[in-house]
Amino acid sequence: MKHILFVCTIIFSFTLYSINKASGQPPLTIGILTDVQYCNCSPSGPRQYISSPAKLDSCIAFFNEKKASAVFHLGDMIDHKYISYDSMLPRFSRSNAPVFFVLGNHDYMVDDLMKDSVLRKLNLPNPYYTTTIGNWKFIILNGDDLSYQAPMDKERKAERDSIVLLLWQSIRCNMMPWNGGVGKLQVEWLRNELSLAQEKHQQVIVMCHFPVYPADCFNLYNDRQIVNLLSEYSCVKAYFNGHHHSGNYGYRNGIHFVNFKGMVDTPVNSFALVTLRQDSILIDGQGRETDRRLKVEGGNLEIRTRNEWNDSKPSTTK
Repeated sequence: MKHILFVCTIIFSFTLYSINKASGQPPLTIGILTDVQYCNCSPSGPRQYISSPAKLDSCIAFFNEKKASAVFHLGDMIDHKYISYDSMLPRFSRSNAPVFFVLGNHDYMVDDLMKDSVLRKLNLPNPYYTTTIGNWKFIILNGDDLSYQAPMDKERKAERDSIVLLLWQSIRCNMMPWNGGVGKLQVEWLRNELSLAQEKHQQVIVMCHFPVYPADCFNLYNDRQIVNLLSEYSCVKAYFNGHHHSGNYGYRNGIHFVNFKGMVDTPVNSFALVTLRQDSILIDGQGRETDRRLKVEGGNLEIRTRNEWNDSKPSTTK
């Protein structure tokens, strides 16, 4: 009997080794939060500005406990006062994992004299950039490239005005001044980064403050252009964003578009621990954020019950 148990143990161990080897890279766990949007202000509608510091502290402590490999904030760290950065940035510095910032529209809603210093304040050499962890490449877009808040040159202002005019003429509601767009130079940079990722057989998650899909009044000005571009590359598995505090979800051409809920809204916190596997994206929503189990197409499949996947409906919110 002991001999049989020993043999079974060896077979089971070899099976686990084979599964892990076939699945390639080990799972990667990252923290996601968005729209902390702090200011020392009275509540406005659902926005509980003064509660954001305590919520952020709880969020970072949770990510540290879970040993997240990286933390991404998807924009709008502050609401409108530059001094608010001094309350938020020290809290992010308590993260044991590196923190990556995405620029939001409220991040530039400060005095005109301070707009040029926002990037330095956030320690961002560039407003859009990439980072790679394991086989996952994260492409961080700057949706303030064409906006009414961030400083920009004449060429980008003209590009912005041209796109917004077309949106007005088409009666599309995302032409509002609190949204933004991705300029043509950044679009070419994005295409190049996607091509490089495709050549290296990397899996890609694109992040931006503004949504692009489904159609929404909070979307980027050139949302359709970005969706069409991303759809050309099978390496793109997901697009993560904030901005629309209520959250949203869409699926198109093998890409999951996940709009995470804003932390600033309601007394209840909202953030997520996201586990990235070759064949799945598992979103463990905290507070108001939704749990999601998303299948990654083209990934190496692990042995797993198929009814765990949910590509179109969010599960019950915690």
